[in-house]
Amino acid sequence: MNEDRSVRISGYLDDELAPEERAAFERELAANPELVEELAAMQAMKEVTGSMKLREFPDQVWDRYWQGTYNRMERRLGWILFSIGAIILLAGGLYELTLALIRDSGEPWWIRVAVGALSGGLAILLVSIVRERLFMAKRDPYREVER
Repeated sequence: MNEDRSVRISGYLDDELAPEERAAFERELAANPELVEELAAMQAMKEVTGSMKLREFPDQVWDRYWQGTYNRMERRLGWILFSIGAIILLAGGLYELTLALIRDSGEPWWIRVAVGALSGGLAILLVSIVRERLFMAKRDPYREVER
């Protein structure tokens, strides 16, 4: 069925054709049995789809949906704020550690830099691993599987 034909059939079924278009379409119907079959098929489809109704969800389903949405938004905001706070604390701590190591001239400079890099890298890895584990615990597809 070509697009123009289906548009005209839909217009005919929905009574949207102008009177002269409707008359021309009815003349074409009288001359074309294939068009009559298409019209009948689309009429049947219109009747089926016209009798369909959207299923209404109970209020408790919507309440659970919105509560879950709010919980997810709160948790995301919490993680963002937690991450920002951890980064600020780590950066401030590394800055203070660096200053303390630089001021303390009792150790060679390379040891002080190595200790600063080691502690900074360890702190960043720790936050990263904890965050990843917590996120994966929520999204683990096998968390319901008993071992």
